[in-house]
Amino acid sequence: MNKLLWIWLICLVFIPEHVIPSSEKRLIKQLIDNYEKAGKIGRPVKNTKDRVVVGYGLSLFQLLDLDEKNQILTINVWAKYTWIDQLLRWDPANYSNIREVRIPPSVIWTPDIVLHNYADERLKEKRDVMLNVDYMGRVFWSPPAIFKSNCPIDIKNFPFDYQHCFLKFASWTYNSEQLDLQFLDNRTEVDIDQYTSSNEWSLVARPAYRFVMLSDECGKEIPDLTFFLFLKRNPAFYGYLLVFPCVLLSVITTVIFWLPPQIPAKMILSMNIFVAFSLLLKILAVSTPSASTIVPYLGYFYCLNMTLLSLSTFASTIVVHLHFQRVKSKHVPPWLIKVVRFFATLLHVSKLEPPVVADANQKLSAVEAQIKNAKMKQSVKSENLLDTWSSNQQLPPSNPQSNLIHSVGVETQWDYNKISSPEEYLLNPNELSVLQKQQLSMLSDGSRISYCTSVNGCQFSSHHYPNQNYLQHKSIPWGDYAMNQSNESGTAKIHDKMLKKFKQSKQQSRGSTIKLEFNLGDLCNALKQLMLKIAKKDEIAQRDREWRLVLMTIDRLFCWFYSTVVIVAGVYLLFPRGRSHTVNEIIAMHQEAYDMRNQAVAKQCMMGYSKTI
Repeated sequence: MNKLLWIWLICLVFIPEHVIPSSEKRLIKQLIDNYEKAGKIGRPVKNTKDRVVVGYGLSLFQLLDLDEKNQILTINVWAKYTWIDQLLRWDPANYSNIREVRIPPSVIWTPDIVLHNYADERLKEKRDVMLNVDYMGRVFWSPPAIFKSNCPIDIKNFPFDYQHCFLKFASWTYNSEQLDLQFLDNRTEVDIDQYTSSNEWSLVARPAYRFVMLSDECGKEIPDLTFFLFLKRNPAFYGYLLVFPCVLLSVITTVIFWLPPQIPAKMILSMNIFVAFSLLLKILAVSTPSASTIVPYLGYFYCLNMTLLSLSTFASTIVVHLHFQRVKSKHVPPWLIKVVRFFATLLHVSKLEPPVVADANQKLSAVEAQIKNAKMKQSVKSENLLDTWSSNQQLPPSNPQSNLIHSVGVETQWDYNKISSPEEYLLNPNELSVLQKQQLSMLSDGSRISYCTSVNGCQFSSHHYPNQNYLQHKSIPWGDYAMNQSNESGTAKIHDKMLKKFKQSKQQSRGSTIKLEFNLGDLCNALKQLMLKIAKKDEIAQRDREWRLVLMTIDRLFCWFYSTVVIVAGVYLLFPRGRSHTVNEIIAMHQEAYDMRNQAVAKQCMMGYSKTI
């Protein structure tokens, strides 16, 4: 009894339990063993002439990136395959009514459907997932994949652009007689049931088309499925980054043209705006393909603004140069005056008159003639007055109190400020009163009487007049002396002395006239130099005004030209547009490309066939 117990214990420990596999495992093992016997390599058909029909579909999960610079589209998709494998069939009744199993793709045949326009450095695009196989041999495979494909970028309407990319799938080695590629469930579009929207791009259309191209082997066709993605950019980000600053800078540029052209600050502001446009252009260049042959409209708008700013700065530089180099500049050409006058009228700018600068010699001649006439008139008046005085002194006096010179004031000094003409000074002595005669007799030899030697102004000369009794009567009151003095002989003596003194003054007047002639000559030379300077200054000012008005007119013309161009260009270049080509037009373009290639291949095959014959 004990021996039996020990034997039983040893069997439990050392003899393994017999494992009975499940029906699914037996089925999978049976399928794999049969596949290994038949061979993994080669199409899963029993007859070589049989065709494997592969259904292919694409389910878009996420649009990862559209690299405009490198022109690469990156998407996350689920690739869907379906075909019939004749080596993977069984009877469900023999395997516990199991109708489908999962088999790894590495142990059976899979179609070599690849992306023809790939742009990926990776050699493997799909992940390893299990295949779904049913008892009829239908295989369904849906591996997730990240595809990178070439996508030609049209940046003409950036950032309000539409892009269309396509993914071309076909067998790498099989032709249509061996593998027929069709759409999965006849669905001719990209599936977006699990699609996650992109922040930058909106999906506009997603059609799919089947094309057939001739292979290099004459008479062989290769079908391919092309999935199109029509994308529209969301311009919000680039709108405030590139478009809105551009509009503000354009408005500021318009204000610059209204500043005076000769102000240097205008050039500084223009160059600052030029630098701002350069920075925007740099940002635009980073965002667009560097090797692209197409320039976006926004770039044209930047370059247009920079060109107009350069021309305005160039014109302002000329104005500032002429403003500080007025002496060296020349007059405005007559033809330019006519052109500027025409545009000045249209643009409401002050009319530019022809440069009229009076001849300096003509002005000087007129001034010299006026001075000469004034000098001759003054000489004639002085001589007439002195002659009149002398003739009056030779006449017999009718009144004992009539041959004295009119005294201007009570003081012994004459009030020259009240004398405005020789007539006021050289009066008829017959009209003098007794009191005035006595006042005149009291003038000492140091007293001065002045007369005018010029018409336009009085130049006073001093002459000494005799008064021998002044010291004797110095202490006598003026009023008492005037009342008591009545001696006729004293009056006659005074007349003689006055006549003698006036004859001397006549000679002195002639000498003064000669001096005045010399002074007038110097004055004429000084006036001539002054008039030359004034004429030169007027000429420079006129010349400066001419150029300033010319460039002001040009600047105003630039202002209107810039405003018109910016408004028209802004409406044409910056406003959003529709698609350049419709979906049907793009599909037709692809079909035309396939037809042209097929015709070329067929022609080449015909030429090769004729040579063999």
